[in-house]
Amino acid sequence: MFIIDAGNTSIKTAVIKDGSFIHIHRSSHEEFLHDFMQLSELYSDLKEIAVCNVGFKDNTIVNKLKQAFKVFEINNKIKLPFENNYQSSTLGNDRIALVTGALTLINKDQTALIIDLGTCITYDYVNIKRQYLGGAISPGVRLRYQSLHNYTAKLPLLLQKVPEHLVGNSTENSIHSGVVNGVSRELDGVINQYQEMDENLQVFLTGGDARLLEKQLKSRFFAQPDLMLKGIYQLYIYNNTYD
Repeated sequence: MFIIDAGNTSIKTAVIKDGSFIHIHRSSHEEFLHDFMQLSELYSDLKEIAVCNVGFKDNTIVNKLKQAFKVFEINNKIKLPFENNYQSSTLGNDRIALVTGALTLINKDQTALIIDLGTCITYDYVNIKRQYLGGAISPGVRLRYQSLHNYTAKLPLLLQKVPEHLVGNSTENSIHSGVVNGVSRELDGVINQYQEMDENLQVFLTGGDARLLEKQLKSRFFAQPDLMLKGIYQLYIYNNTYD
């Protein structure tokens, strides 16, 4: 089957057979349908899709997929392998999938903090009773670069880059230092707060900017670049196995 993670910035499509990922492809939103059709021709025996949609602005693309495939969609109406204690019914599909993916990687006596470094940075916490309690949302790396450019008169828009020095000796280097070091210190601080609260905590780092920041962090964590895809697949299995 195909697993599709439609994020705000890009779309990841995975091919899974016998429970293992055998191919993962990243597309822009503009390229997705073209790329997916080529992939579906290559794996023409696959007729099912599990999709987690955050970035598609409407149902047009999903409806096109439904014309040729059996589509399972992640939403807040499906069965979940955890108790959702979030006070809002607007819990994001991506956060549902991330929590599910993390739960497959921890023992019964462990808890989880999942940090997704995407367009936004999301923090999701699950306690030892497998209760999802919520977390936090803050601007991601790209949003911080964009904000400095959009809300000032002269600061340039830069591509993200790990700063060579703490003290920036130019405007560009100062922006890199401010954004990357600022996000890194935020992450370390939040992780420390959760660890002080919960000694059984396992921290998972995922998302497009994880590789940019993982060497900057002092805290201990487990890097899981495909955690979202794993969670989508596990939700599909869970909803097609249990009554």
